[in-house]
Amino acid sequence: MPELVPSPDPPVGDHIETISPEDMLDKKASPEMAGIGISGTEFIASYNWLDECFPKIIIPGKPPLWTPPLIRRQLQEDKGIFYRDRNAASYPKHPIEPAIVSVMQMHSTPRHVDVFACGSTLRKLLGFLQGDDRPFRMLVEVMAGTVHLIRRENTPKEQILGVRGYGHTFPEAYTTWEADVKRSISHQRILGYQFCGLDMMVRYEGDGYIKSDKTPLKTSNKADLLDLLGGLQVDRAGKATSSDDSETILHVGNAGEEVKQEQLFDLKTRSVKRQDEDILAEEMPRLWIAQIPNFILAFHDRGHFANVQIQNVRDKLKDWEAQNQSLLRGFFHLLGHIIDTAGDYGDSQLEIVRPAGGGLEIRKRAPEAGSVLSGPVRQSWAKWLSDGEDAGQDERAASLDVHTAKETSSEDDTACDEECGYSGKCAY
Repeated sequence: MPELVPSPDPPVGDHIETISPEDMLDKKASPEMAGIGISGTEFIASYNWLDECFPKIIIPGKPPLWTPPLIRRQLQEDKGIFYRDRNAASYPKHPIEPAIVSVMQMHSTPRHVDVFACGSTLRKLLGFLQGDDRPFRMLVEVMAGTVHLIRRENTPKEQILGVRGYGHTFPEAYTTWEADVKRSISHQRILGYQFCGLDMMVRYEGDGYIKSDKTPLKTSNKADLLDLLGGLQVDRAGKATSSDDSETILHVGNAGEEVKQEQLFDLKTRSVKRQDEDILAEEMPRLWIAQIPNFILAFHDRGHFANVQIQNVRDKLKDWEAQNQSLLRGFFHLLGHIIDTAGDYGDSQLEIVRPAGGGLEIRKRAPEAGSVLSGPVRQSWAKWLSDGEDAGQDERAASLDVHTAKETSSEDDTACDEECGYSGKCAY
């Protein structure tokens, strides 16, 4: 078998600016930026990729269940083909589209979103500020006022080179895809939260979950999904039909059940020789971005796993957040700068390019990068976001009106009677 070599870098567009970590980390903190962190974490949507010859997801899907074997046996090292980005490998034309489809199906009520991103893009931006010099690229696109950050590999089916260890065979032996999500190959989740005033939606891959009281299955209305997606139709078998070839459209089915965020875990395997290292510390930024509360660390001796640790890391995430305020302040400034730059260029589609060891380059996107979403989904998503923006403005206006009424009201209001309907006091 010939040795795999990295794919060549795609062409880049016109240069706009280059940012250094110091540009963001050295900004002065404003008084209102005390206590930077994530708040209001909320599960939004989820889906599973299925092992099919065409791109198919099921919503809401379910992560694999933690089912450690009663008898431990020596595992074989990983073998096979492993893709860097499961979404791009399964749906090369529009990797972010399944996440957006699942959000619209599971959240019929629109909401305001400042940034929609995959966890990988946020982790790479944070790593850039931490001094990680590995190269990366991501697409930047504004839709209905929301900035989307979309991971980009050199090719959609970019493979992980030189795979070693047990990062795939261990999960296969210690977790199980349950009957309602059989043939799944990946579970993807979308979280919502606020970060320093920014309303975020973040997609990430869930390694598995630990059994507890079941959450009732959230039913979904296929007719509503059909209306949302326009040209994409879902038949009774859960397969999409379109005039296009089946390999170029997203097939959507309904199966699985919603799993609570507190049941989710992230999983890592390491050699027993690294037992004295602080492996968790290396993973904290990624766990923080995805707000994953449980961490399973399995140490092996040539495939024998005798030391498997399960930790609840929720308090440690808060500790990490408190200890990295300067970094997170720079992260906020970087996100804000990207949002502002994307807004300045309006309809121009941008790309962030980070060469190995270089600065963070913001560029115009080269034409061959393609479109982020298919036409029907883009139209539906833009309306969903626009309606969410309007709802957010109405809520803020209502809040301001109530606040103003409290500030300006006087005892003269008591002169109103119950039928006048003018004063907040007499009406309530």
